[in-house]
Amino acid sequence: MSQGSTRGDALAEEECDAVTILGSIASARPASSRVTQRALLTILEQSLLHLIPLRSLSEPVSRIAPSLTAWLATWLAGWLAARSLATQAKIGAVLGRLMLLSGGMRNRLRENLTQAGYADKVTLTQAATGIGQMAIETAGLWRTPDDVLLGRVKIVEGWDAVLATRDAGRGVILLTPHLGTFEIASLFIGAQMPLTAMFRPPRVAWAEPMMRAGRDRMQIRSEPAEMSGIRAMLKALRRGETVGMLPDQVPDAGKGGDGAWANFFGRPAYTMTLAQKFAKTTGALAVMVACVRLPAGGGYRIVFTPLQPFSEDTEVSARELNSAVEQAIGLAADQYLWSYNRYKVPAGIPAPSSP
Repeated sequence: MSQGSTRGDALAEEECDAVTILGSIASARPASSRVTQRALLTILEQSLLHLIPLRSLSEPVSRIAPSLTAWLATWLAGWLAARSLATQAKIGAVLGRLMLLSGGMRNRLRENLTQAGYADKVTLTQAATGIGQMAIETAGLWRTPDDVLLGRVKIVEGWDAVLATRDAGRGVILLTPHLGTFEIASLFIGAQMPLTAMFRPPRVAWAEPMMRAGRDRMQIRSEPAEMSGIRAMLKALRRGETVGMLPDQVPDAGKGGDGAWANFFGRPAYTMTLAQKFAKTTGALAVMVACVRLPAGGGYRIVFTPLQPFSEDTEVSARELNSAVEQAIGLAADQYLWSYNRYKVPAGIPAPSSP
């Protein structure tokens, strides 16, 4: 067989795999998520634009307001980066408590904590504090020097299993739920090995340059959430590299997101299937990654937990994924993003049948 023919067959196989997995792309997120982006950027945008109400400005000035907002947001991120982690944690705690002024927020937190069985273990104040700290520390790390960030990772568990898998030439799928200041995990990984992650541009265009600059560093490569991104992740896994995504995101069926209904803390939640398809297609090892904030701004603990191979059954594999996320949350339940509507029914998807 000629070299050209061999390369053509490989490309055809890659194209077939990419097409097979493409339907799941909307369920994937890189070491960031639409939900956390929205929460953080809403905080920044509303705080800054309340100082610059667009409707009160003349048209020429209104046109430059987004640029001014971008400058202010970048300045704020830089200001936070210059503060100690303990100070950032205090600011985040205040911000989180302010969120409780919203009755809708209080109801959402209460409902999700009760469903998960944490209502008597995590108070609304603790849950809101965790969300505020997640937002503030994430903004700060976008402008914090690499060496400072990496020095904040104090405890790492299970990393040897990832290294052993990489050294054996096998790809690794890193699944990082919205726990703690989870973006620190991708930076820790990217400092030591190549990491490929898909991204979707934020809904506010002014924020993208700041976010991309904060994430595309060291050995981290962001790829667009489209066919080219899937090809890039498949190639990375076949090279024995790592890819990253978030396992607790509701797939967007309106944009082709593939998923399955599976219990999450005892209630059906529409669950991504992309990670399972990647694992099956490439033979990669799936690893759950939990990032936990240490008390009083003392740094971070990152726990890597290799998962057993997923079931061939789509629904069963979705439940297996959710179970692994539940266990990760159990490490620091007060630091999870309890404000997210994990149980929403995506448009165009039939609601789960009653038990």
